[in-house]
Amino acid sequence: MVTNRIPTKTWAAREGKMYIGRCGAGNVFDNTSTLSGVFISGISGHCISPAVKNITITPPETTWEKQDLLGQDSSNFQNQLLDQKPVGLATLTATMILAEDEMVADYVTSGTATGFSGYTRYQIGNEGVNRIVAVVEVSNDAATQNVSFGLEDARITKWGDIRVSGPDGHWEQDITLICLAKDFFYEFQD
Repeated sequence: MVTNRIPTKTWAAREGKMYIGRCGAGNVFDNTSTLSGVFISGISGHCISPAVKNITITPPETTWEKQDLLGQDSSNFQNQLLDQKPVGLATLTATMILAEDEMVADYVTSGTATGFSGYTRYQIGNEGVNRIVAVVEVSNDAATQNVSFGLEDARITKWGDIRVSGPDGHWEQDITLICLAKDFFYEFQD
């Protein structure tokens, strides 16, 4: 018997939220709250929904490789097997709209005051200073249906080109976050 699955709801960008924050040691996404609830119940962070676009979430991928062996089986096919490779990383990419340094300052490095009053200088690449641990959650809230994607213990691996005159007329920059498969979560409201 075949059961048809017809979507009763499609999620839209206007219903989306994106949060980013720092997390310490241990599991942030436990079973005491929803993925989005961790920002309500204790993780400090920022809702950056008004400052991001082009969000793409790529779940971890499991790859298999064919191994050819000597001989053939009883059906005259060459002996073969599938070799499972390690599970890949989860990735989140987004474009940030830049308006102030606070959008990136908490996640790039600790700032260093310059000799000129009122300026702070940031650097990327000093692993002792800016190895970032972040929690990102993207959620579409729709009345009684909700879907969330969480990256726990994530790392920002790319601060892309800064487009001073982007196609929409504002400054923008692409970012990429990664995490291990064990730190990536889907969550659907039943």
